[in-house]
Amino acid sequence: MIFVSDMSDTLSSAVSFEYMLDEIIWNVLNEHGVNHRWLWLTKRPDRMAKFSQWLRSKAKVQWPSNLWVGTSVTTQATVSRVHDLLRVGNEYTTRFVSVEPQWDVIELGTTLKQIDWVIQGGESGSIKHPFDTVWADRLRDQCQKVGVPYFLKQLGTHVIEDGRRFRLKSRKGVNWDEWPKRRRVRQMPC
Repeated sequence: MIFVSDMSDTLSSAVSFEYMLDEIIWNVLNEHGVNHRWLWLTKRPDRMAKFSQWLRSKAKVQWPSNLWVGTSVTTQATVSRVHDLLRVGNEYTTRFVSVEPQWDVIELGTTLKQIDWVIQGGESGSIKHPFDTVWADRLRDQCQKVGVPYFLKQLGTHVIEDGRRFRLKSRKGVNWDEWPKRRRVRQMPC
């Protein structure tokens, strides 16, 4: 797996579609790139959908099936990004939602059935919003109910369990040996 621009968001309006075609799509499609899965995560799925349309109409290129697309969702107000994500690619495109860092209760609703993977996690940065483990249990159960693979990446640095602060030795809450077994779920799409 290769994470596309993991420390930035290539879908800024300052980056041209021609550049994305040259630097991302052609690398994904070249003789070595086709042997990998590429993950492209953005907070701008509306621009990704426009790029996807541009690829089809102007560049005459289909979205590569090995280029998985995702969007970040941190609060209920950002769940609407999923609707734009659904416009990216074609029927062979794997779509995922990264509910990370989760800052509040989030309901994905009916869109959950339309995506292929959910990644969830608490915040590990300097701000450290609390992450209630009830959110993890709830989203895991919802994913299981509709058959969507679920991956709990980390609990973060400010974990709430049963209304109280839950202290972990792992600074970012990534050591799943410290988690209850029911939370040790790291599934991937096939």
